[in-house]
Amino acid sequence: MDELNYVPNRLAGGLSGTRSDIVGVVVTSLYHSEFASILDALQSALLKSNLQVMLANTRYDPDQEVTLVRSILSWRPAAVAIIGVDHPPKVTELLRASGVPIIEMWDIGGDVIDTAVGMDHTAVGAAQARHLIERGCKSLAFLGSMRDNDARAQKRATGAAQAITAAGLNDLVFATRPEAGKPDLGDHLARELLSKHPGIDGIICNSDVIAFGVLRALKDLGKRVPEDISVIGFGDSEASSCMTPSLSTVRPDRQRIGEKTAEAILARIDDEPSTTMTLDCELVTRDSTRSI
Repeated sequence: MDELNYVPNRLAGGLSGTRSDIVGVVVTSLYHSEFASILDALQSALLKSNLQVMLANTRYDPDQEVTLVRSILSWRPAAVAIIGVDHPPKVTELLRASGVPIIEMWDIGGDVIDTAVGMDHTAVGAAQARHLIERGCKSLAFLGSMRDNDARAQKRATGAAQAITAAGLNDLVFATRPEAGKPDLGDHLARELLSKHPGIDGIICNSDVIAFGVLRALKDLGKRVPEDISVIGFGDSEASSCMTPSLSTVRPDRQRIGEKTAEAILARIDDEPSTTMTLDCELVTRDSTRSI
């Protein structure tokens, strides 16, 4: 093969069997390395079984998700791994009818098509809120990007609201916009939030990237973190421990999600039963939340 520079004809190979050696992987974003560790672990594990990854990025666009899933299925994949359990109806229909193993990653909170590996995002939001409440916060806000097709952020917001209600505090205040999560958005929303609700003393961010902008805005506004306002993020970005103050956050085990997704793919290819695997997250306490 090396001497002849031989490259296999995947189209011809696909015609000769019932499936190809491709695993379609559909993510919702490639920004800020949100899913990079998952993809790296997933690809590494699948390569050991001679399975290749075909990556598609929907950019949280439901029409794009339909187009990309249809395209991946046309390659007769060995399996499909896709972010989330909430999809446009047509995507769910296509995946259910495909006859190939479907592994939904990152979220397990909903109707599962086949097999799911991920976390309970409602529980994550509740944990974020309880962390701030336990540290004395009385007036909390949920801040960040909230796109129509990002059910995971919506679930975290719901979990936070439920925890606040259970604690007998005032309703959760929302400061969100349906656009991509960037530090500038966090900065803008924090300023807007405090101009309308100056008594807020705890901010739950739907991502670390949003929280970076929030911390910048609070510094410019002369607010002390965590003495005046505590801030918690989600994702544990590599920069979170390097901020001043360092950012408290929730750390998903991306490596393990990728590895367990690969294991689930191989198990389903071997006709083992469907499963739903819930993986724990770690709440990492740093300087941006008050000490007890």
